[in-house]
Amino acid sequence: MALNDWQNGQAGGTPLSAERLNERDAAIVAAQSAVTAAASTAVWGSVSGKPSTFPPVIGTTATTALAGNTPIPAAATWANISGKPAVVAAGADAAAARTAIGAGTGNSNLALGTTGTTAAAGDHTHTAAQVGAAPASHTHTAAQVNVAADATNGIEVGTLQAALSALAARVVALETP
Repeated sequence: MALNDWQNGQAGGTPLSAERLNERDAAIVAAQSAVTAAASTAVWGSVSGKPSTFPPVIGTTATTALAGNTPIPAAATWANISGKPAVVAAGADAAAARTAIGAGTGNSNLALGTTGTTAAAGDHTHTAAQVGAAPASHTHTAAQVNVAADATNGIEVGTLQAALSALAARVVALETP
């Protein structure tokens, strides 16, 4: 059955008659029946692209098939998973995980200090130099400065245009005798 480019109404060439709709419904039902029949009546010998043999190996490993009477193994639980970390993930929820690692309990073995292998205390502050920041007052060489980018970063177009206009007027005023 060919598809039509239907347009709405008689003017569009689409006569919506019961006869035409019944014809379409019958074609759809026939197609569904053909698909169902083909799916349920396929003969193994007529199936193309199949392997020449399919010897399933019955067993209990990840690469073997389970026998029909073999119960499906239970879902993994924390207790029967091997290779897991000893502590952290055992918590059932966030509070249990914090308890497992001693967080917020005063029992943490986290070493506090000021070296690269210790944690800073909560009331500790870092200097600009300790975090790699430049001092508030410092200089740059000409090669380190990108005037075009520095002139436009953070400046609205209107503000930049006004600044350029004012600069142009000042230059004209200075050059005019």
